[in-house]
Amino acid sequence: MVSDRATRLRRLARTITARFGLASDRQEAIEAEWSGSARAWVFSWTDGPTVAQVRAACGEAEPEASERLRYVRGLSQNSAALGAVRLTVSSATSTGRRPFVSAPDVEKSLRDEPFPAPRTERERALVYAVVYEIHDAHRRNQADAEEICGLINRYGLAMFLRRCGAELSPAEILTAHYAASHAHPTWRYQLAPMEADVLFRAVHEDLRAPAEIIAAALALLPELPAGFAEAEHELRVRLERATPTAQGASSPTAPGRRRESRATGSIQ
Repeated sequence: MVSDRATRLRRLARTITARFGLASDRQEAIEAEWSGSARAWVFSWTDGPTVAQVRAACGEAEPEASERLRYVRGLSQNSAALGAVRLTVSSATSTGRRPFVSAPDVEKSLRDEPFPAPRTERERALVYAVVYEIHDAHRRNQADAEEICGLINRYGLAMFLRRCGAELSPAEILTAHYAASHAHPTWRYQLAPMEADVLFRAVHEDLRAPAEIIAAALALLPELPAGFAEAEHELRVRLERATPTAQGASSPTAPGRRRESRATGSIQ
């Protein structure tokens, strides 16, 4: 009977929800619903295990009741932003061609990843900055995948990296400083830094480079081929002259990394 199967499937949904440690009172819980358009029962949930994992668990627990069952895993706004960020960064090329990511791309990229979550603090910070921008711009606490992809496609990731206060490597500090003048759009959109030798030369040729920029350039030396000894000496002299020596003056940021200041407000 239909009613008997409905009861079994709803019980199965609760069983699988518990098996994967999903919160039964939140959106991530597995729900059993009849779809009139599909003429089938559907198990739906947000984030959490993959479709393949839930299908296998259902087949093991209730092989008869789960026949012809359909499975739909949705993505939360944070997971959608995470997928969009990863796709944008991974598509970086030397051609300077702007990336374009879409909601279906994001869903496909996370299809086989259970419980999608940031792997690094940078990913976590970028996800927060992107989602916050949409919340702030639209005065609501929700962002869908299309909005997230559209925002990143339009503005790129560098702006959000500045806003979230993520730590930058020496090459990234210099690329952020010189990317516009060197026509390097892959930094703006995909966070791809310029070549170390190009960056070092840019600082060497920039007679107005501040101490922090000079220090970052000197930190690139282990990555550079031989032949920069003279330029290195010149930069060290300039760094010594640019470094405040008066008592109480703050010293420049260490050449390894710096933290960008957090910006506030929406995109105008």
